[in-house]
Amino acid sequence: MKRLSLIVSVVLLAGFFTRAGAQKVVEESSGVVQIKMTKKKPVQEKTQSAESETRAVEFSQSTNIQMKKEAPKPVEPVSAGNISWITPSTTTVRTSEDSYQIKATVNAMEAIRMVNIFSNDEFVKFINPPAPNMRQMVVDQIIDLALGPNQLRFEAVTVSGKKIESNLNIVYDFANATYHALVIAVDEYDDHNLNDLDHPVKDAGRFIDIITSEYNFSKENVTFLRNPTKSDIIGTLDQMRYKVSPQDNFLIYYAGHGLYDNDMETGFWLPRDAARDNRVDWLANTDLTNYLKAIKSKHTLLIADACFSGGIFKTRAAFNNAATVEKLYKEQSRKAITSGALEEVPDKSVFVQYLIKRLHEYNKKYLPAEELYTSLRDPVMNNSNTMPKYGTIQGVNDEGGDFIFIRKD
Repeated sequence: MKRLSLIVSVVLLAGFFTRAGAQKVVEESSGVVQIKMTKKKPVQEKTQSAESETRAVEFSQSTNIQMKKEAPKPVEPVSAGNISWITPSTTTVRTSEDSYQIKATVNAMEAIRMVNIFSNDEFVKFINPPAPNMRQMVVDQIIDLALGPNQLRFEAVTVSGKKIESNLNIVYDFANATYHALVIAVDEYDDHNLNDLDHPVKDAGRFIDIITSEYNFSKENVTFLRNPTKSDIIGTLDQMRYKVSPQDNFLIYYAGHGLYDNDMETGFWLPRDAARDNRVDWLANTDLTNYLKAIKSKHTLLIADACFSGGIFKTRAAFNNAATVEKLYKEQSRKAITSGALEEVPDKSVFVQYLIKRLHEYNKKYLPAEELYTSLRDPVMNNSNTMPKYGTIQGVNDEGGDFIFIRKD
C-alpha cells in the first residue's frame, strides 16, 4: 500500500509540472503586441518499439495585434456672437469724404455691455446698449476719417467679458472723388453783327486735353459744347443737376463773347444764336448762378475767358494761404477764375495760354484753384491789358473751401 501511495504521488506531481509548462510571453512595443503560446501534447503510451519513449510535442503560434494611437480631439470654442454689416457691404471702402456712416447689427449669446470703436488702434468712442440685457443691438454712427487708410475695429463686450470683433478698412482720399467738366466754346455767331472769333474752340480743346491727360478728369465725364445755342447750354446745365452728386466736383469752362449791362448790373454770355439787339438769347449771369446753386456738387469752379467775365463776382475772396489742402477740400466751395473784370479781352487769349502752361508745369499732387490763379495772375497782367480775377460766386452755398485739381499718379 505504501508503494501504491508513493506511485500516485509521483503521478500527481508530474501532472502539476506538465501544466506549469504552459508559458505565455507578452512583449510590448509601440503599436504591436506579440503573444507567444507553447503547448505540450499529453504523453501517450507507445509500443515497445523505438517510439516507446514519451516525447513532448511543442507547437507555437504568434499573433500580431495592431494598436492605433489617436490624437486628442480639440475642443472648439463656443462663439460669443457676430457683427453683421449693413453699411458698408464690404470690409474695404474708398471714399473722397472726411467722414463715413457705418451701420451694423451686433448679435451676442448673452447680454451686451458695450461696443467700443477704435481707429488705427486708437480708441474713438464707446456705445452703450439702448436697454439692459440686450443680446442684439444696431450700431449706427458717423465716423470721422483721417486722410489715408483708416483701420476701424469694432469690439462688442458682453456682461461676462467675452468679445465680439469685426474690422473695416476705409481709405479717405480726394482722388476717389468724381470730377465733371462742362466746357463751352463759341467762336461762330448767327448774327453777322457779332464778330466771329478764331480761338475759343481750339483753346477749349487744349484745356480738355490737359485736364484729362494730367489731372483727375475722365473723358466720359467731360461734356464739350462747341458753338452751342442758349437752349443747348441751359439743357446741359439742367442735366448736370441729376448727374453731379454732392460728393462730386464740377468745373465749368466758357470761352466766347461776353457783355455787361450797367443798368441791369449783370453780365451775359453770348451763345451762338445770340442777337446783338435782342437779349432773349443771351445767357445772364443770374441764370448761370441759379443753376450753380441747384447743382449740389462738393466743389464748383467756373473758369471764364470772356469779355466782362468779372461780372460774375459780387465780392472778392480773401486769400488764405495758411489753409491746408485738406481743410480747403473739406468745406464746400463755389469759386471762379476769370480772364478779366469789366473790360474787354482779346480773341487770342494770353489768359488761356498761361492757364494751360501753369496746369502743365505744376508738379505737386494737389493744386488749389486759388494757387492756380496766383501763379498765372502776374504773367497775364505783364503780357496783356487785362487783369485776371479770382473770387467767390455769391449766393450759391460757398462755405469757404476751394476747388482742388488732382494730378494723376
